Amino acid sequence: MSNILKRILVGVIGIPLILFLIYMGEIYLFALCLVLQSLCLWEFLKMFENKNIFTLKILTLLISIAIFILLSQKYFYGILLIILPVVLEVFREKKRNPMNAVISVFSIFYVTIPFLLLNELGKNFMFLFYVFILIWVCDTFAYFGGKFFGKHKLTSISPNKTIEGAVIGFVFTLAASVIFNYLSNGVLNLSDSLILGVLIGIFSQVGDNFESLLKRYAEVKDSSNIIPGHGGVLDRFDSVIFIIPFVFYYINFIK
Repeated sequence: MSNILKRILVGVIGIPLILFLIYMGEIYLFALCLVLQSLCLWEFLKMFENKNIFTLKILTLLISIAIFILLSQKYFYGILLIILPVVLEVFREKKRNPMNAVISVFSIFYVTIPFLLLNELGKNFMFLFYVFILIWVCDTFAYFGGKFFGKHKLTSISPNKTIEGAVIGFVFTLAASVIFNYLSNGVLNLSDSLILGVLIGIFSQVGDNFESLLKRYAEVKDSSNIIPGHGGVLDRFDSVIFIIPFVFYYINFIK
């Protein structure tokens, strides 16, 4: 089975499932976000072992889950747990390395906090529908646009990404955002859809390339091979975790 066909089949199954859980909201969305953040964080920590950075993966994962649960319940002191990987590394005997603690702490900011904000945005499921659909539109059109029309490399970080693909992905993302404005029953006005369309069209691709930068540093092709044709969970949600803080801030403090 070709890689493209695998990607399409996973999308046909995965996208409706995710949208259904978003629509159900509450405990269903909470569980989805918690599971996704746990899988992404584990993959993130695991891939750095290629560079002899051996974090305390299980303990970091448990700390991230505790922070996720406490902050979601408005117990903001839970963020103090983020210092634990540093403390634990100090008293570690084997494979002690300051970079272990740095990567563990960064993983919580990079993965856990965005999924926490994602869960918060789910109080209005239309916002999450909007964000996920636009990211999927951007990813899909950038991929196929680059495949069929790409001639100029976008960056040496990821040789398969092209300027043409990035532009096509951005244009269709902005168009999809404007279309959503007319279907959202007032959830977003035109200026909101234009601003968020630009943000998502740009920074979802930045997030994708940033994860590619991390993988190149760690010398791995994918964060894992758990999803046929797509690689790891982090590979599929790298754009989501990068763009969610921007969307959350705009919707809650600017809109």
